[in-house]
Amino acid sequence: MSDQPNQTTYWKSLSELAKNEEYKKFTEREFPENATEMTDQVSRRSFLRVMGASIALAGFASCRKPVQKILPYTRQPEDVVLGNPNFYATSMPFQDSVTGLLVTNNEGRPTKIEGNPDHPASAGRTSIFQQAGILEMYDPDRSRSPRRNGETVSQEDFIAFASEHFADRSRNILFIDEYTSSPTYHRLRGDILNLFPNAEWVSYEPFSDASALEGTRIAFGRRLRAVNHYDRANLVVSLDHDFMSPHADNNSVENAVKITGTRKVTGTGDDMSRFYCVENTFTNTGSYADHRLRLKTSEIAPFTFALASRLSQSLSGLSAFSGVNNAFSDHDWIGVLADELLSNRGDSILTAGREHSAEVHAAVAAMNRALDNAGSTVTYHTLPYRENRNEMTAFTEAVERMRSGLYDTVVMVGTNAGFNTPADMDFEDALRNTGTKIHLSLYYDETSALSDWHVNRAHFLESWGDGRSYTGHRSVIQPQIQPLHNGISDIEMLDIIINGQQPSGYDRVRETWQGFVTGNFETRWEQILHDGLDENDPYAAVNVSPSGNFASEITPALSAEGINGIEINIKPDATLFDGRFANSGWLQELPEPMTKITWDNVALMSPSTAQALGIPPERDFDSNETPTVRISAGTGSVEIAAWVQPGHADDSITLTVGYGRQNLGRVADGVGVDIYPLRISSAMFYQEASVEVTGGSYEIACVQDHHSLEGRDMIRTATLEEYREKPDFATYKSIHGYEVPGIEEAEEEGDERGPISLFEEQYGPDYQPQWGMAIDLNACFGCGVCTIACQAENNIPVIGKREVGRRRIMHWIRTDRYYEGDQDNPRAYHQPVPCMHCELAPCEQVCPVAATTHSEDGMNQMTYNRCIGTRYCANNCPFKVRRFNFFNYTKEYLTTGDDPEIIQMAMNPEVTIRFRGVIEKCSYCVQRVNRAKIETKIATGSKKPADGTVQTACQQACPANAISFGDLTDRQSRVSVDKQNDRNYVMLEEINVRPRTSYLAKLRNANSELA
Repeated sequence: MSDQPNQTTYWKSLSELAKNEEYKKFTEREFPENATEMTDQVSRRSFLRVMGASIALAGFASCRKPVQKILPYTRQPEDVVLGNPNFYATSMPFQDSVTGLLVTNNEGRPTKIEGNPDHPASAGRTSIFQQAGILEMYDPDRSRSPRRNGETVSQEDFIAFASEHFADRSRNILFIDEYTSSPTYHRLRGDILNLFPNAEWVSYEPFSDASALEGTRIAFGRRLRAVNHYDRANLVVSLDHDFMSPHADNNSVENAVKITGTRKVTGTGDDMSRFYCVENTFTNTGSYADHRLRLKTSEIAPFTFALASRLSQSLSGLSAFSGVNNAFSDHDWIGVLADELLSNRGDSILTAGREHSAEVHAAVAAMNRALDNAGSTVTYHTLPYRENRNEMTAFTEAVERMRSGLYDTVVMVGTNAGFNTPADMDFEDALRNTGTKIHLSLYYDETSALSDWHVNRAHFLESWGDGRSYTGHRSVIQPQIQPLHNGISDIEMLDIIINGQQPSGYDRVRETWQGFVTGNFETRWEQILHDGLDENDPYAAVNVSPSGNFASEITPALSAEGINGIEINIKPDATLFDGRFANSGWLQELPEPMTKITWDNVALMSPSTAQALGIPPERDFDSNETPTVRISAGTGSVEIAAWVQPGHADDSITLTVGYGRQNLGRVADGVGVDIYPLRISSAMFYQEASVEVTGGSYEIACVQDHHSLEGRDMIRTATLEEYREKPDFATYKSIHGYEVPGIEEAEEEGDERGPISLFEEQYGPDYQPQWGMAIDLNACFGCGVCTIACQAENNIPVIGKREVGRRRIMHWIRTDRYYEGDQDNPRAYHQPVPCMHCELAPCEQVCPVAATTHSEDGMNQMTYNRCIGTRYCANNCPFKVRRFNFFNYTKEYLTTGDDPEIIQMAMNPEVTIRFRGVIEKCSYCVQRVNRAKIETKIATGSKKPADGTVQTACQQACPANAISFGDLTDRQSRVSVDKQNDRNYVMLEEINVRPRTSYLAKLRNANSELA
């Protein structure tokens, strides 16, 4: 690096990059126009209708302390101490894997989910889906009882019907379910197929790893699961595989833990792995890569085959690709990647996204084996609970038999095939031609409305079950509470069909596990319940060898070319997945990681594509209105807002599913656009499409411009080589070319803590811990789980699309996304921003009632019942991390509204209640801090907890392990070590507020050939 000041420009949006006059006026206004409260026609009643009770559950209920009736225990349980939470191990099932969890339980009600540190799939971390599981369980919009032809009936009515109906073992029954890895479920499934000789069973998921399994069958002759061990790899090449995100990979938490662990840098002597990503639209994983190439989704296949062809010149086992010559054969990246892979044989990973063809996955598997990665960085495992068939083909054939009237009964377990099957399959029409239709689901959804019987499903936090992790470790799912609405689990549903009587999930699970455990079952069973898993007998890893039919099966695909013209790409949504989480207010309001849009899906396109269509790249800051386009493909068309996404591939439009729901719940209904009508069975993930601008507009709530950089250096980055050349690159002097004003004067007075200050400096006593936080930007990839974890821990309200559009989002920790470079192909960075807990906090200087003060242990605190809502502190906060609580619907939600008892149960009792008209913000999870201080004081007599005893909610959830928190007086604590790192810096150092939260600058392990 040179000694010249770093003049790198970072930007959040295209308008900020363009610096247009309208944007300048917008950001310079202290109070934006049109921001007065409730000036439009949104009445209180319509507000409640839009927001829904489950949003109230997510935070509005925290406005006033609820009135509760307390009944004492007649006999105090031994393991319950009132006020002290208990922690129980369980697991969350998601498709065909489970993730180990620890659930905080307050007096018999679960209130918070964390990862189980002993479970390989979580390592103590979580994803946004797992954090939001609490809200899903308490959702008042969940189905509350069985229904027959839409009319409410009792569970006993359904059991009586099932006992009579399934007594006829000769019935022609079709079972349709979602993927599951539950040993008990599959045991009962086998029993049913033995009892009903005319029964068939198929599974359907709109997004799954079916193509990946087909790929290993082509490559190795067997359907095997590829497990990527990112912690063993020096080089990772992702071919459109967003493996760090839960909507795109079932093992995302473990993947994130492992790959970020290979990129930790504590000093100039450390190495970090190198990561390449090829994709069509910006993803979390792509933003984390050292180098990123944007290609249309249809171009990934020819790119993959060109890479395999180049490698075939140096490796055996790839002769099937010899002679491939396509548009990418001479691409710069092909030569660079081939050389890198050859120099990292046995230490690299190639991986492809699950939406790509079986042939692409077969090519990736063959390359991994030829590179000696198989058995080292990539292992292949048998899956005992997946059929040895193409499941999508089996499902399609079953639907055709439904259409012909073959089945007298269809039992659908969990699946919402009436909503998410390909449009050309016309599942609704096929279902009409069957006899009795039974559907088990958490909500009365689209498929339930098509069924004769709907049965309300129990949540995983309410039911007994089991499952296997992505790598096969068995886990027990144990309930944290009695079923709120007397629902039944998947296992109990099968039990009813077999036995025709009141089911017992607990007994069925125990029966299964008795076959796994040797020796004293009760002792081992209790240990497994305590630990949350059985570490014995994971999926067996197998040695792979090329299939004899590999060349003949893959050759027809090698001539693949990209789609000419515009293509659409249909993907699961980053927060709602396939739509199953659509009624979660937390997930709806969580900003999408790259676009920062909430409460909607959009048509993502590149600036060049937008310009060709006649769509302006910059937004109108006096309005949230966004141009709409009509997209026609397959068998249908949709009208949707167009959104310009920097870094998106040209002539490509990305659409996400899960929106456009009707009659599901008050949160999900009418939000966004249903994309499934564009999906056809022959082109499930991408296809050619026609696009036209409608001339209309649609309101989009986006938070990316809420807090402008104003030209300041909030984020700092460098390459690994630049860091080694200049370790102090992140310092203020290195960035600006001069020292922080006032630093020399402070040093002359012997003060090494920062520049000389105009304020009276007060620091806590030595006998108190001094709390601080450091966030490693080299680990953060912008997943947003810190935001959801903070929301769950602190009863933070969800405010809805209209209020987000008014810049009133309430999240205590936001994740800013920055771009660097040109708008067509920029680099992207992420920066979590909580309260900085400044030692010289400007908010404390201006509060007229001393509502915000400094604690003895260095935290900036809020006294809510003293705050009068002047908002001087928010105006004076340079980091814009304070939130004003505008609304108070306590009476509606806690007294006369829907299920006030359920809403109250969701609240964390350790968090101070807030009400309308006060400022709230990150508290460093002071409730956790105080609990640890009390326990340490009792145990040791000291007020200073040992390092690692206190974890903030954001820190504990983070799958990248990016956040450290602890006592700054302990020089050996992890946070103290991080703050001594060369890369450590604080935002806005020049204003000398001395934040307790600092950052470790971002590094990229760049390849000079692609620089």
